[in-house]
Amino acid sequence: MGAETEENWMKYFFINSPDPILRVGKDGRILYSNKAGKILLETLKSQVGEIAPAEILKAARQVALRQTPAQTELKAGERTYSITLTPIFPCEGTIISATEITSLKKAEEGALLRKREHAVLSRIYELSLSIPDFQALLNQVLPLVSDALGVEYCGVLKLLPDGNFLFEAGVGWNSKNIGKIIKRDSASRAGYTVLSSQPILLEELDRKNSIRTMGLEENQGIISGISVLIGSIEKPYGVLTAHSMRKEKFTEEDARFIKAVVVILSFTIQQRETEIALRDKVYFLETLLDTIPAPVFYKNREGVYEGCNELFANIILGSSKEKVIGHTIDELFDSIPPEFGEVYKQMDRQLFQKGGSQVYESKVMCSDGLKRDFIFNKAVYKSSCGNIEGIIGVMLDITGRKKMEERLRKSEERYRIIAEQTGQLIYDIDLRNGHVEWAGAITELTGYSNKEIQNLDFYGWLDHIHPEDYRRVQQSLKNCWNTGGKINEEFRFKRKDGSYFYVRNKGVYLRDEDGCICRVLGVMEDVTEIKKSSEKLKESEELYRSFLQNFKGISFKLDRNFNPLFLEGAVEEITGYTEKDLFSGKIGFFDLVVQEDVPFLKRSREKMISSPNSIMEYEYRIRRKDGNVRWVHELIHNVCDASGETIFIQGYAYDITQRKKAEETLEKAEKIGMREIHHRIKNNLQIVSSLLSLQAEKFEDKKVIEAFRESENRVVSMSIIHEELYKSEDAASVDFAAYLRKLTSDILHSYRIGNEKIRLILEVENTPLGIDTAIPLGIVINELFSNSLKYAFPKGTEGKIRISLSRDEPERGKTGDAEGKKPPEEPSRFTLTYSDNGARFPEYIDFKKPKTLGLQLVNALVDQINGTIELERGNETKFTIRFEDRGSASKM
Repeated sequence: MGAETEENWMKYFFINSPDPILRVGKDGRILYSNKAGKILLETLKSQVGEIAPAEILKAARQVALRQTPAQTELKAGERTYSITLTPIFPCEGTIISATEITSLKKAEEGALLRKREHAVLSRIYELSLSIPDFQALLNQVLPLVSDALGVEYCGVLKLLPDGNFLFEAGVGWNSKNIGKIIKRDSASRAGYTVLSSQPILLEELDRKNSIRTMGLEENQGIISGISVLIGSIEKPYGVLTAHSMRKEKFTEEDARFIKAVVVILSFTIQQRETEIALRDKVYFLETLLDTIPAPVFYKNREGVYEGCNELFANIILGSSKEKVIGHTIDELFDSIPPEFGEVYKQMDRQLFQKGGSQVYESKVMCSDGLKRDFIFNKAVYKSSCGNIEGIIGVMLDITGRKKMEERLRKSEERYRIIAEQTGQLIYDIDLRNGHVEWAGAITELTGYSNKEIQNLDFYGWLDHIHPEDYRRVQQSLKNCWNTGGKINEEFRFKRKDGSYFYVRNKGVYLRDEDGCICRVLGVMEDVTEIKKSSEKLKESEELYRSFLQNFKGISFKLDRNFNPLFLEGAVEEITGYTEKDLFSGKIGFFDLVVQEDVPFLKRSREKMISSPNSIMEYEYRIRRKDGNVRWVHELIHNVCDASGETIFIQGYAYDITQRKKAEETLEKAEKIGMREIHHRIKNNLQIVSSLLSLQAEKFEDKKVIEAFRESENRVVSMSIIHEELYKSEDAASVDFAAYLRKLTSDILHSYRIGNEKIRLILEVENTPLGIDTAIPLGIVINELFSNSLKYAFPKGTEGKIRISLSRDEPERGKTGDAEGKKPPEEPSRFTLTYSDNGARFPEYIDFKKPKTLGLQLVNALVDQINGTIELERGNETKFTIRFEDRGSASKM
């Protein structure tokens, strides 16, 4: 190709090139521009022939001067160019060629922005994990969001339950806005955002109304903004907003970024709410455990306690929950004894092997040092994968129930014995199957053995009722069933041998949870003798009436309230009142009775009313109309129907005043005679005592004098007995406490020299003893007391002697004979204890076979009163004497 052709082609290329091409002279003027270049110059507000725009002039001169090509970028309006500057030799200027790279730059800027946004999102996520307080988190996040978006203002509006908004946090805004309540009418755009799942973009807002839509009255220079919902439409938290005074448009990338921020914040809120809910649930469960009125614990497979309630920690281990959790049984050995710990671990191993649950009873050493009985209810708990993770246990304290069961067992045993001894037959009928449980005096009443009667069901029970009584009893049972009343019937019941006996049957129907009658519980009592007595009484009414006609007495009949129905006999002669006076109601029965006897009569009548068909007799005094007092003997009978209800009361009374006077005269004479006898015996014994004392003065041998003194003391002890009997109103028994005080006082006086520091303690209440017991027992105490004063305490030493007497509990369970006679009166049992803290009783002395007269006398006298004596050697010398006394039995 020729030079001319090449030059023409180059001109053609420059002119038609789509990229701008310029030629700048060495003086900086634009010498040439193609069509695309002229467009570039217009953008830069320049044209051919003028000095090049400042954006390219400096670079063109440097290239022309250095004669070295160079590249740079040029911003022209919204377009970006990459320009290449080539020098024209020799120093003729510069050729500038430009290539538009606007899209490329935007792509590069977008990539850089995405990278920076990703870094910001990563930082926000890190902050959400490390900052627990949400307000503090927003204070850190909002500046990052504002910087990433290139905006001046960013904030969070929290939606309140009433529809208003709380300005919770912000950056760029006046700090006074934090905590401000924005009414929903003012925050219409925020409210609209809550209803939308997409970001709300606001561009080129009217300056007057731009911020009013957010409820804020400042920073009127804002021209654009974006708001995004935090949370979900179903569960909105609030709105994240961004505003700018410069940025005129928020791009889709901005929207995606701010939505990503909202996702992190929403996740954080949800996580915080979940954590709060979880903490609340854990707190609730811990509170629930503490409110359970039983010790509760749970442990993992390694035996480490992971939790428990306060009862388990305090009552079982005597510690706090914090000190229990994280430890094993072995580590808590101070609270759990090894022998118990091994049992617990063995039961845990069995439960881990078998799975499921486990219930067993065990002793537990509690924190108060007491062993208690517990029922352990334990079960394994599993993970979501089905793996056994540990054991949870609940402990129920059954110590009280155990004691109650033992008391109930003893009570049932006592109840059974009472039922047997009182001749009662107890039954418990299950009406659903007819089965009957029997107890009480089964063999004595029915002739059946305990095993045989268990085969007697409800229908068999009915078959044992006498045919003449059957229909009446059946109808009565039916009526009680319908009305819910108590069963109270008398009928004849067949024994095993076919004979019949009268029973009083009392029972009650029991209902189940649905209110349906299901059981009958009752007792049958043998009333054969009562029925016979009643019949005999009826048969002898005529004899009573005839009898009353032949002696000065009163027969009567009263209603159930003891009001007279009729009176017959010597009414006026005994009471001074006519029958008319007594029937008028002006004079009541208790108006006649001497006031001192009224309480006794009231108790007797109450007892009679509670005992159907009972017969009682007693004596009391009445005051006649003229004021004189008469003694009356009364026999009275409570006549009842078949159900045990009182029909009327009948009886008779007669005057026993003369007999009472004779008895009183005879009793006084006997007392005077006995007291005179005791007085003479006492005087004679005192004479003997005085003779012994005078005789002792004639001897010089200390042993002889001591023997006389001991004999004198023995006589004195008997003398004191008769002195007390002389003083006592009862000539057959003596107040042993008064006697003992007098006896010990005299003995102390006899041995007073050197024994002033010995203290005597008497623990004896006023106890009457018969003379046949009191005299030997007094001599025994005389011997022991004298022996202590002589040998147990060296002269001048301090000491203590204790004498106590107590009555033993009487034996129970003894009853009368088969005919109902009163059993013989049992003697009272006593225990007398004598002890001193002086010198030890010599080991070489055989107390049961002594060589001294005093101890021989003690053993002989104890045998005389049918007693026993025991000796205990130790820090104290202690004699224990147990004996009986019939003379005191009648005084009880």
